Amino acid sequence: MRQLITIFLITLCSLTPNFAQDDVWDLSRCLRYAEDNNLQLKQAAIGIRQAELTEEQSRKSRLPNLSANASHSYNFGRSIDPTTNTFEAATIQANGFGLNGGGLIYGGGQIQNSIKQSQYDVQAAQADAARVKNDLGLSIAQAYLQVLLAQDQINITQNRLKQTQAQLDRTQRLVSAGAVARVTLLDFEAQIASDEQGIVASENALVQAFAFLKTQLNLDPDYKMTIARPSFELTDEVDISTVTVETLYNEAVNNQPQIVAGEHRKKSAEVGIDIAKAGMRPSLTYFGGVSTNYSNLGIRSTGEVIVIEQDVAEVITPYGIFPVRASSEIPIFEDNPFTNQLSQNLSQAVGLSLNVPIYSRGVNRINVERAELGVLSAELTNEQTRQQLKTDIQNALIDARAALNSLRAAKKTLEAREVAFTSAQKRFDLGAINTFDYTAAKDAFDIAKVNLLNAKYQYVFNLKVLDFYLGREITL
Repeated sequence: MRQLITIFLITLCSLTPNFAQDDVWDLSRCLRYAEDNNLQLKQAAIGIRQAELTEEQSRKSRLPNLSANASHSYNFGRSIDPTTNTFEAATIQANGFGLNGGGLIYGGGQIQNSIKQSQYDVQAAQADAARVKNDLGLSIAQAYLQVLLAQDQINITQNRLKQTQAQLDRTQRLVSAGAVARVTLLDFEAQIASDEQGIVASENALVQAFAFLKTQLNLDPDYKMTIARPSFELTDEVDISTVTVETLYNEAVNNQPQIVAGEHRKKSAEVGIDIAKAGMRPSLTYFGGVSTNYSNLGIRSTGEVIVIEQDVAEVITPYGIFPVRASSEIPIFEDNPFTNQLSQNLSQAVGLSLNVPIYSRGVNRINVERAELGVLSAELTNEQTRQQLKTDIQNALIDARAALNSLRAAKKTLEAREVAFTSAQKRFDLGAINTFDYTAAKDAFDIAKVNLLNAKYQYVFNLKVLDFYLGREITL
């Protein structure tokens, strides 16, 4: 029976999926996920769509407009009957219906230039989104490297604790044998507490690094994720002594989105001058409309008449007086039906309208001058952007060279500290130095390890910044 239960539990465990397994993320996956979920990129996408809608609106302004209208009213007292245009002292219930349309034949090139300007604005918005994406890529790469650095620092602190624990065990045996004083154990116990505190600090640094990365990806803070370690060797050094600021700048000018966006905005501002000048030119539009109305006072003839005969005069003759009779026909009217009135009152109109600007209180001249200032402002902004780009490239190259020198110095320091710690380990084992001197050598060796790690990851990030300005894809 016990064997059957064991087999059942093993089978059940093999069929149950492991939901606790963390998801593994590499840098490429982080970048792809951020493209779809980062809030800044979503906001940039909205900006692109808004510019596209403006372009669509500019294109459709070439099409004629068409609108319909309808009205229903009650007029009391002496009012005008809309169907007869005469005054009536009665309550009038009226309806009106119309269909109107029109369009621009010539507007001084305003529509064509508006379309051209909106196209430049779309391209500028797309370049802005590309810049947000590039900046986000650098930020994610930096956060990714911070996670890797925090993990390596945890490994160093954990190994340090293991070494201290091993030394404590060895000292315990020496104390039991009477070879060293018991007070030596207190030093190692204090060191173990310090090492455990260092592990806690390293783990907190890892949590913070993951939190920053998740924020960039717009992930839930409680989401469990594991970072894939890249295959690159941090010990590899890239020769950047021959790289110059001008070389990087000439490449960056051609691929950096902020430069592209600035050029498109300048062209958009230049087209804005032509749009402003269109206000000084004549415009020709066409229009047309159909309208009809109804009134409750509307009447129509039934086709029948009432014949009335009456004496209108008398004729005196020698033979007597004879009456003169006359007859008249009075038509019979009835209420005119709704549909009949709509048909009978139907009217149409078409026409052209020419507008020639003569005096606009200086508005058109001011608009042109304002547009010219917009071009000048765009040129100055572009020049500032180029200067800032060159400054950023110069700083990035300085940082990369400084990081390389720091890496080389950290390597030499680690080699020296390792030799010193090895010597201190041997001397401590022989009883030639005390616990304080041994711990100091060990601390200096561990600090050198951490400094080398920091220098390595900082150097890798600075190289990625240089690749960024060269227009290369950010990879690890």
